[in-house]
Amino acid sequence: MPTYKDIAYIADDNPRHTLDIYLPDISSGPVPLAIFIHGGSWRTGDKSECEALGSGLVSQAQGTIAVAVINYGLSQRSTDSIRHPAHLHDAIQAVRFLICGDQDYPGRHLIDVNNTYLIGHSAGAHLAALMVLSASDRVDYMASIRGVLGVGGIYDIPGLLELYPDYADFIDMAFDPAQHKEASPQHVAKCRHAAAEHIRFLIVNSAGDSLIAPSHAASFASQLVRTGYTNVELVVRDLGTHFGMLDNDELWQLASAFVRGHH
Repeated sequence: MPTYKDIAYIADDNPRHTLDIYLPDISSGPVPLAIFIHGGSWRTGDKSECEALGSGLVSQAQGTIAVAVINYGLSQRSTDSIRHPAHLHDAIQAVRFLICGDQDYPGRHLIDVNNTYLIGHSAGAHLAALMVLSASDRVDYMASIRGVLGVGGIYDIPGLLELYPDYADFIDMAFDPAQHKEASPQHVAKCRHAAAEHIRFLIVNSAGDSLIAPSHAASFASQLVRTGYTNVELVVRDLGTHFGMLDNDELWQLASAFVRGHH
């Protein structure tokens, strides 16, 4: 499988501003692109930990999709550390690099950039959802994004803190308290954006996830439907633990079918 590592989407020599691309061995034409955004509470995680997932999704789809896995800036326990919305801005830059304009990166000619899907896990699902639901000033990429798949995602920061008060430690590293609602996809979703009306949402949570309760995902999916988004599906089943589900073939099947439009 052709794989290209450490492609810079911002030319600043920062390894957090790089991505990896996994391509099919043989393709009869341009294929959809899945962009995976890792989790880690906005403070940990790296694309290098997602090699099995990146190659596994391409293999699961029998070479009918390509996958990009991105890094983004992380918050640290220091006064000069980045905070929201810096993580989001990095993710947007990566998406723009991949699908907007005529960037020449390996495999670009094999990718149908107008058929792009965002897949995010945990904090990455938060970024993927926020990227499309608050996109009124970012319409240059919106028409190309066909769907968002959130896996064990964080969608409601105030609600998360009610369920898990101990999570304040990493939430406070990444967000100012005044940002909790405006940075929550569930609260942003109360206003429907015309630019996002075409997007398909697949919200997945493992019944075996002890870190993010399925009710958190269900509440977000319900809010999307109440707001008027018409293509929303919630899947709750036992796919393993919060991080273990990323290595689950059943999740890979769900994801590859979603990107190919068969879900």
